Amino acid sequence: MRAAIYTRRSTEEHQVASLGVQIEEATRYIARKGWTVASGHLYQDDSVSRAEFKKRPGLIALLNALGGREFDVVVLRDDTRLGGDMHRTGLVVQDIIESGVRLFCYFEDREITLDGATDKIMMALRGFAAELEREKIAGRTREHLETKARRGLNTGGRCYGYDNVPIEEGGRRVHVDYKINEGEAAIVREVFELRASGHGYRPIAKDLNRRRIRAPRAGKRGSGSWAPGMIREMLLRERYAGVQVWGKAAKAYRGGTKVRLARADDECIRMIREELRIIPGDLWTRVQSTMRVRETPWKAGAVGRVPKHLLAGLGRCAECGGSMLVMSAKHGTEIKKLYGCSHNHNRGETVCGNTLKRPMLDVDRAVVEWIEANVLSEEVIGAVLTELRKRLAARTEAPNAERDELEAEARRLRSELDRLVEALANGLESPTIGAVIGARERRLTEVRARLQMLAVAPGVLDLEVRRLEKEARARLREFQGLLTRNVIEGRKTLEALLEGPLRFTPVQTKDGRRYEITGAAAVGAFCTTDCVPKGIRTPVTALKGPCPGPG
Repeated sequence: MRAAIYTRRSTEEHQVASLGVQIEEATRYIARKGWTVASGHLYQDDSVSRAEFKKRPGLIALLNALGGREFDVVVLRDDTRLGGDMHRTGLVVQDIIESGVRLFCYFEDREITLDGATDKIMMALRGFAAELEREKIAGRTREHLETKARRGLNTGGRCYGYDNVPIEEGGRRVHVDYKINEGEAAIVREVFELRASGHGYRPIAKDLNRRRIRAPRAGKRGSGSWAPGMIREMLLRERYAGVQVWGKAAKAYRGGTKVRLARADDECIRMIREELRIIPGDLWTRVQSTMRVRETPWKAGAVGRVPKHLLAGLGRCAECGGSMLVMSAKHGTEIKKLYGCSHNHNRGETVCGNTLKRPMLDVDRAVVEWIEANVLSEEVIGAVLTELRKRLAARTEAPNAERDELEAEARRLRSELDRLVEALANGLESPTIGAVIGARERRLTEVRARLQMLAVAPGVLDLEVRRLEKEARARLREFQGLLTRNVIEGRKTLEALLEGPLRFTPVQTKDGRRYEITGAAAVGAFCTTDCVPKGIRTPVTALKGPCPGPG
């Protein structure tokens, strides 16, 4: 049999369960079983919590590959590698098994099955144990950090204006504390002075970028430049006034992913640390009086304001990777809404030199017309449904071998029951015969139920495909014009259709500088023809995506 390998290393795990160890042991287990490792089917998630199910590229890729029938089994260390949420983990296991792929844990040399109530309750109990352990780890971590916060110590992370300094006792590091970094502190004071003098967030950020002042670290997605939002957060940080605050937000899991929940102000821990003060009291008071209070309170899982324009946030500048936003500016002799690079607009030409701004309505119309003609078309819907039928047919073929095995087992069970009943009729008395007959009858009932389900499944799937086809064609008629009639619903449609963001590239044409927009539609996986459509260039934009012809 062909085997795929799935590995995951949690954020709290180290070398004991590293990805390398898991791959090595899984490969050894596959060889011992006489199987082969399916080429290209090693799936990994590194530093991912067991409670995370949305931001799991390795697991998502594994689930997406199930329909391809390129492997027969999946091997992993244990079922906690799949997750630590007892309900969601069970659903993942169910998806894998119902696709016709078997699931094995090399650590226990055990196959994970969901054949009956006993298997399901054991799966739930193992998931309960994993989830309980995760909660205990989170509780111990919070208690440790809260104790450090009450002592006024560094609870982790970095803060612009300070250095993290290890504190040692007896040659051993006991904790980490903050120490003012005079070079960065001077920038912090300058920012506060500029704000107190009436300067806005954007001009301050642009000036710092123009002078090449090093910006705070912003993680993997950071561009290394100052942004208006960064300036605002700096002006609100109480630590610069000598007050160390901990606990403004709590981490939690909602919808299968990690979110931040706002805590009440009285639940936060505040410690006076005058030795960490950078901003004098009078300057702090003057600046806070200029800050606008949030119009709406921050909520759990909040990701900012809902975009009001069709492509805002869905497009990326090809030169710097910044998002495309809509701004009001003069275009010709009129004030219009224009698409432009957010980094250029908010951070200055030092960060991005793309100054091109194009009318929003023209760009939206060009993109929508191409999508309606090439993606939301009868041809594409037909190609997708054809591919869906093929994949469902492949999945219904998988149980054929299982059906043959079950029918053979049913014949064997009936034969054994006949012999046992005949033995009782002939007067053979044994205390174990009754128990054996009961066990055989229970197993025969399970086998018959499974055979009945396998017999019904193809018909149910065919009805489901017909329902999907009818619904898809009805939705297609509704989509025509939806992209422009309702911006919110139109954006949802675009997000479902597109694979990743659209790239806005400034190009020179005979009519002047224009944007060429490139991207890929989600239905591209069903097409095998050339992905560059012909004859769709407009004076404003061109969208490159999958050709509608079926593969």
